[in-house]
Amino acid sequence: MIEFDWDPDKAIENERRRVVSFDEAETVVNHALSRTVPDLEHSSLEERFRTIGWSGLGRLLVVVTSEGGPRPRVISAWRATKRERDAYEQR
Repeated sequence: MIEFDWDPDKAIENERRRVVSFDEAETVVNHALSRTVPDLEHSSLEERFRTIGWSGLGRLLVVVTSEGGPRPRVISAWRATKRERDAYEQR
């Protein structure tokens, strides 16, 4: 199981704005049916990845992570949009 770091202030802001905790987001990346792809659009300063999958609470989430440190870092997480859900289900 991969363990992640994150900025506590960013985690609070993400949960307030997007109603997704980084604790829940971490369960998506560790889920067997998740799908991870490079996030090339947002990787200019550090390599980032976008993962979509089911959380431990049964919600389909998108989670952005970075490999820029001693441990991977959660940067952002949100409930999958209809478009993201459709792409995930068609894979």
